[in-house]
Amino acid sequence: MRSATSYFNGTLYRKTLARFWPLWAGYGVVWLFCIPLNMLSLYFNNERYMTTGRMERLLGRALNLPELLSPGVYFAAFFAILCAMAVFGYLYNSRSACWTHALPLRREALFTTQYLAGLSFLLLPQGAVAVLTAVVELSFLPMEHWGAALSALMAWLLAQSGVCLFFFSFAAFCAMFTGHILALPAFYGILNVLAGVIYELLDGLFYEFFFGYAGSSGAFQVVECLTPVYALQSAGRWWKENAWEKGGFQAPATIAVYAGVGVVLAFASLCVYRRRHVEAAGDVVAVALVRPLFKYGVSFCAGLCFGMFTSVFLGWNNMAALVPCILAWAVVGYFVAEMLLKKSFRVFKAWKGAAAMTAVLLVLCLACLLDLFGVEGRVPDPSRVESVQVYLDMGYPYDGGREFSTVLTDPEQIKKIVALHQAIVDNRDSEPRGVDGENDYITIYPSYTLSGGGTLNRRYASIPIHAGDLDTPGTVAYAMKQIIEDRELVEMAYDFDGFLKDARLTGAYLWELYLDGEYFDDYLYLDDYRQELWDAVQQDFAEGAIGVRCLFEQGSERMEGTYRTNLCFSVTVYQKTGGSGTSRVSPAGYDVDRTLCISLTPQARHTLAVLDQTGIFEEGYSLAAYERRGGGGIDTTALPMPEQAG
Repeated sequence: MRSATSYFNGTLYRKTLARFWPLWAGYGVVWLFCIPLNMLSLYFNNERYMTTGRMERLLGRALNLPELLSPGVYFAAFFAILCAMAVFGYLYNSRSACWTHALPLRREALFTTQYLAGLSFLLLPQGAVAVLTAVVELSFLPMEHWGAALSALMAWLLAQSGVCLFFFSFAAFCAMFTGHILALPAFYGILNVLAGVIYELLDGLFYEFFFGYAGSSGAFQVVECLTPVYALQSAGRWWKENAWEKGGFQAPATIAVYAGVGVVLAFASLCVYRRRHVEAAGDVVAVALVRPLFKYGVSFCAGLCFGMFTSVFLGWNNMAALVPCILAWAVVGYFVAEMLLKKSFRVFKAWKGAAAMTAVLLVLCLACLLDLFGVEGRVPDPSRVESVQVYLDMGYPYDGGREFSTVLTDPEQIKKIVALHQAIVDNRDSEPRGVDGENDYITIYPSYTLSGGGTLNRRYASIPIHAGDLDTPGTVAYAMKQIIEDRELVEMAYDFDGFLKDARLTGAYLWELYLDGEYFDDYLYLDDYRQELWDAVQQDFAEGAIGVRCLFEQGSERMEGTYRTNLCFSVTVYQKTGGSGTSRVSPAGYDVDRTLCISLTPQARHTLAVLDQTGIFEEGYSLAAYERRGGGGIDTTALPMPEQAG
């Protein structure tokens, strides 16, 4: 009689389902309360307390069921490891492993049966909940909405099933590599976030070694894809134009890819299971081929993680302390991993491996310290920069133009940012010199988009500049001078056009004033003149009489020619509502949320003329002059008052 190879045993499958029924029942109860019982509660509570809107609320809940994929990702990740621990628990005890493998079943049949049983713990309750939900929808919703409601239900079921397939397959894959029941959830949790942890460790290391390093956006995108919970959470966001239209997942292809990876991991788990030794029960790592990877991986992560933590905790913020801390913890991590593998404290004979790992980390640290990768000195060619998103400290005075944050695409403007970047790199070892009034600091965060799709991000904070370098090409001060003297860039810093976009001017007030020679600790509102003041500010800015920037707060003619008084404007933003390709303004949705201040100058004749028309100077108000630091307070005679400025 011809024999056939069996890959499934129905009796074992049913016994496994019956043995671990609290697990799949608990998972089903969670979804039972989340969907059908929640919908029934919504419907009947509305029927009791509300006379209208019952059907609309129930329909809205039905159409938005796919939103439950976001919490469903965490449910699946948590219950998947419990299911894997249940169905493959026999692998972690020598007696049960030997007894199970003595059954007249091939290993393929054992694995497939247990794998399908564990996966059924997740999929069968979801299917039952979906059926009950469909019954609720068909019972209480009008017939014309059945199609949309059932489509949303099916979208949730398919997406949630794909997520469960991946997480359980991943848990089963981890189960094949360990022989200890407690090591399984540890490996499962670590491997789920391992890509992100390694990225953060290397990112932290590079940040300490490389001047201006701000991470790699390209590498971060790869890390996001390799972090299942984050990737599925992002891909499973449900969006719709409005509450009554058909929606979709943010990235359904990502969910499908992860489900496909789950199938691949299932077959990979079977291959490992076929070659797994029964005697490995009780070992932390059951596959001999993976043990070196475990040792060196633990050593590497321990060295970087605990080494940087120790250095920061003890306040040793220098390379001479950081490198020894990393090396010391790498050795500790190696021997701890060796103890776990050998289940013994007698592991110091394995010092050669610890020495090898220490040497590898030492080479990595030296390579970073010497910048063998050319990270610090990398400045893009302006011709290869398509755009640059930049945040820049534009110096003084303290008003709305101090923080410059925008995206530049003009080649000439990009050249100025690149020139500043190059000057910072070339002078990265410079220190403040001279007296305090001749030194200051700037901050710039450029993020370049290069031709070909590449990116380059840098963060430079507290870069010293010196007043004596303002006319010396190649210095940071000289490069900054070219930027702040570019009136177009200064106008972009104040963002006058963007300030009024989709908004209406609602108020104007003065800040930092004097009343009868005493400091006026309040705002002086001039709302009745807000439009005249706004137009006057635009005229003065166009003439270069206002909004003039300088790099040094003390000893600067520009700062000494600027009032401390700020003229501030507030706007009300129009909130857009409505959908389906159109927008309408909701007058009831006004919300004041933007303010722009600009420092006044004696040369701002149009603005000062409007202020004179308001009559505030006749009431005893006067503008505050620039504060001379170290000069005994505020010199109110340092600048001419408005009536003398004309």
